[in-house]
Amino acid sequence: MNIGKFCVSSKAVLLSSLGIYVWLTNLAPLTGTETYYSVYLLCGIAGILCLFDNFRRQVSCSRREASWIGIFSFLFSLAVLLANYGLFDPLNVLEHLFNWCCCLLGGICVACPILLWMLSALPIRCTASNRNRPLMVFWLSFGAIAAIFLAFLVFVRYPGFITRDSRTTIAQLMGEVPYDNVMPFWHTMLVKVFMELGFALFHGKNAAIALFHGAQILFMAACFAYVIVTLYQMKLPTWTIAVVFALYGLMPYNIAYSVTLWKDIPFSGAIVLFLTGLYRLLKGIGKSKLLNYGTMITGAVGFCLLRTNGWFAFAVTVLLMTLFLWKRQRKLLLILFAVLVFCWILLNPVLTILNVKGSDYIEALAVPFQQIARIISQGRPLSDEEQALLGQVFYLDIAAEVYDPLTVDPIKYEALRDGEYLFSHLWDYIGLYMRLGLRYPGDYLKAWIDETKGYWNAGYQSFFWVYTKGIQGNTAIPGGALVTRLYDAYFRYMEKIVVLQPLISIGLHVWLLIGCALVNFLKKREELLIAVPILALTVGLWFGTPVYAEFRYAYPIFLSMPLIAASTIFSVEKGE
Repeated sequence: MNIGKFCVSSKAVLLSSLGIYVWLTNLAPLTGTETYYSVYLLCGIAGILCLFDNFRRQVSCSRREASWIGIFSFLFSLAVLLANYGLFDPLNVLEHLFNWCCCLLGGICVACPILLWMLSALPIRCTASNRNRPLMVFWLSFGAIAAIFLAFLVFVRYPGFITRDSRTTIAQLMGEVPYDNVMPFWHTMLVKVFMELGFALFHGKNAAIALFHGAQILFMAACFAYVIVTLYQMKLPTWTIAVVFALYGLMPYNIAYSVTLWKDIPFSGAIVLFLTGLYRLLKGIGKSKLLNYGTMITGAVGFCLLRTNGWFAFAVTVLLMTLFLWKRQRKLLLILFAVLVFCWILLNPVLTILNVKGSDYIEALAVPFQQIARIISQGRPLSDEEQALLGQVFYLDIAAEVYDPLTVDPIKYEALRDGEYLFSHLWDYIGLYMRLGLRYPGDYLKAWIDETKGYWNAGYQSFFWVYTKGIQGNTAIPGGALVTRLYDAYFRYMEKIVVLQPLISIGLHVWLLIGCALVNFLKKREELLIAVPILALTVGLWFGTPVYAEFRYAYPIFLSMPLIAASTIFSVEKGE
């Protein structure tokens, strides 16, 4: 064994295999876990395969790499245990404590060999032959994906999915309610362009909505095709490009979301456009730098404007990129800084001039609200002063009654008394929040877990309500057609087939995202930078999500992972 290196021994293989077995048995469905067990099983199998391959190749790593692998593995295992705290509650029971410790070690045994294998085996040098037909690949991919999505719109869900948020956007466009930035104003203006064109051409609301969805379909298909042609020009194996095409063109969430009037859909497409243009510029992919700059800038503007937290995540991205690229990519960074400033002007002075009401900052307080509501619902003792202070903001009796661990909506819509009072006495409430946290840390921790676990644990049934229950009062849906029955059957089977659950697991994609970022970080690869925006959005969900596992909030992760994973797994030299 090399000095300063850690290698895989036969004893480590035996003990780690036992640890993985214990981990999987402790989390088995019979124990009462409510998450996707198939994801745990997949991780366990991957851990065992990587463990034996590492031993066969006698893989080693440096002390620095071992430290980072250990940190990631511990956090991975801890996250799984926290999300399943009900299996080990109360922890002071000897049996529960023993199982908890065994499961913690078992989770570490799962993650360590996977990370070690990734560090030792990746990236793989692309060896495919020259790819000289990018335009053909782009247009074929674009046409096929657009055809699938348009068929769904025309034959199955005309004029598209209309949810509560969609109705708010449409009501603003129809002049029924004033504009605000709760539903991002610039997204509303984007919808307005196509709605007005639809009214002018077809003289009907459904046709106008369908026209917008048609434009959204073409935009999303173009974004997906842009990723596919980039992978083609990276000289990735043909089968990987086919897999990515299937993920983009055939997964039910992409089909359903392409015809849903939500800001999250074009926002996610804009992020894909930004990341792909950025990656092409960093690696010199394609003959036209102007095209790469254009797509990157277009995507960056959409990133900033199409969701209320987008500008902040983009600001974090630009700051972190500056640390890595200032000496080598100053022109690119100056362009991104210019986009940041331009979008700030559109989101602040311009909205003020237009008298557009700002964003709903109450939603950003979802986690603190849930933590306080849990204390109230559990009947924890509060002083008269604390009750009086909380009573200025919440209807305490209602808060105790309606508290839902999985979403802040009942507290926000039913139990919130005066949000303005909270902001005018902000320091008083910060002090109260900290005092209650010190007194009832268990309640705070459980409230945070229940509110956010969908974004860092294996996966929950969180997506399929969109196309089964999401339509509200839309009577224009055609029925009885063969294509309608085929789409509906396909969606239902996708939901029921257990082996496909990893494809819709938010938590699994988050773990993959962090793993790819860590590998690129340890190898000092520029590919780390395209994971940074998604990491910023993900961390934001851990501290400010209103719903425990809302698929659309995590949608940018799913759309970006093909590029992030491919750039981590495969290596491409600049200019290829």
